[in-house]
Amino acid sequence: MILHRFLQRILLVFLFALQCLPAAQAESSPSKDANLTDENAQIIFDLAMAERDSGKIYNAIERFEYILSRRPSLNRARLELAVSYHRASKYDEALEEFQTVLDNPETPEKVRLAILAYLGQLTRDELEPKTEHSFSYYTRAGMLYNSNINFAPLRGSTDFNIPDGEDTDSSGLDTFLSASHRYKDNEPFDIDGAATHFEWQSQVSWTGNNYTRESDFNLNIISASTGPAVISTGRWRGAISLQVDQTYFGDSTLGTFISLNPLATFDLGNYRGITVEASYTNNNFSRNEDQGRDGDSILAGLAYSTLLGGVENGLETGFRVTRSSAEDDQFAFDASEIYLGGFIGYGDKNSFYLNLNFKQFDFDAAESVSGRVRDEIESRYVLGYNHDFAEGIFADWTLNTELSFTKNNSNVDAFSYERTLFTINFARYFI
Repeated sequence: MILHRFLQRILLVFLFALQCLPAAQAESSPSKDANLTDENAQIIFDLAMAERDSGKIYNAIERFEYILSRRPSLNRARLELAVSYHRASKYDEALEEFQTVLDNPETPEKVRLAILAYLGQLTRDELEPKTEHSFSYYTRAGMLYNSNINFAPLRGSTDFNIPDGEDTDSSGLDTFLSASHRYKDNEPFDIDGAATHFEWQSQVSWTGNNYTRESDFNLNIISASTGPAVISTGRWRGAISLQVDQTYFGDSTLGTFISLNPLATFDLGNYRGITVEASYTNNNFSRNEDQGRDGDSILAGLAYSTLLGGVENGLETGFRVTRSSAEDDQFAFDASEIYLGGFIGYGDKNSFYLNLNFKQFDFDAAESVSGRVRDEIESRYVLGYNHDFAEGIFADWTLNTELSFTKNNSNVDAFSYERTLFTINFARYFI
C-alpha cells in the first residue's frame, strides 16, 4: 500500500513536466473544440483533482471523462483519469487509458518509463484477492485492587450480606481475552462520489474480574458481537453491531443483555473528527430478586476528538443521554453524562492518559427502603500509563497501569459510596 501511494505520487509529480504546466497546455496537438476553452478545461481539471484529493474518486472520474470527451488529446487529464480508475479498482479502464498515452508517438520517453513503472504496481494490485479475511487475537492479564466491591455491578441493590454494611475491599485477577474476524471487500463502491469499502466485523470475548477475598462479587462477561461497517477513507465511517452479553455475578447468572449499536464518525480533516453513537439494549435479568429490573435502555451520544502536534497527543470530549426503563419504576432512570479525556505520548513507547467522567441519575420512583426518589451524581477520574516493549522477552507486549477513583453522591445515604480501583496488566495483540 505504501509503495502504491508512493508510485502514484511519482506519477503526479514526475509524469510530466506537465505537472508544472496548465492542464490545457499538455495536449499533443492544439484543441479544435471551441466548446471547452483552455481556461474552462483548467478549471474543471482543478476541480477534479480537488475532489479526488478529498476522497470523491467517482466525481473526479466524471470530470476527467468530461474533459477528455471534449479534449481527447489532453494527456495530462488522461493520466489523472487512469490514476483515478486505479484507486477505484477499475483496473481494465486504468490500463486502457495508460496504454492510450503509451501508444501516442509524441509521448516523451521519461513519461513512458514512469508509466511502465506504475503499471507494475497496477498489475500487482489487480492480482490481489477481491475479498480478504483476517483474524486477530487480544489478551490482557494482570492484577487489580478494588477498595469497594459492594455496589458492583447493580445500581440500587442493598442486600449484599456485608457485615455492618461496611465497604469491602479485595485484590483480584483482571483478565480479558478476545478473538476477532474481519471480512473486507477490496473493491470499492460509490457513495456520494467517494470510494467506499464494505467490511463485516465480528468478535467474541471474555472479561473477568475475580476477587480473592469475596468471590460472591466476581464479575465475568462472555460477549459476542457482529455487524457491518462502511468506510469512506478520509471522509467518514459507519458501523452497526449486534451484541450479546452473558453476565455472571458470583456463582450465579446475572442476566443476558442484547444490544444494537450504530455508530458513525466523520473526518473533519487535520486529525479531527465527530462521532455520533446510539445504543438500544434489552436487559433480561435471571435472578428472582432482579426481576423488577427487566427493561430496555436507549443511549445517544456525540463526541469530538482531535490529535495535537501529530499523532502522539490527543483530546476527546462528549456527552451521552440514557433512558433506562424497568418493570419496577424504582429501578428506571434518566441519565446524562459528560466526559473529557486526553493522552500524551512520551518518547516512542510511552503514553499517559487522563479521563474525567460525570454522570447524573434521576430515578422514576421511590426506592423501597427509604421511601425517597433517588437523585445521584457519579464522578469518575482515571489516570493511566502504557509502555510498549520493543525487544526482550516482552517484545510486542504492552504494560498497562490504571488508577481510578469513583464517588457517587446520592440523596439516599445508603447509595453514596467511594471506590478506588487500581489495575496493572500486560496485553498483546496477535495477528
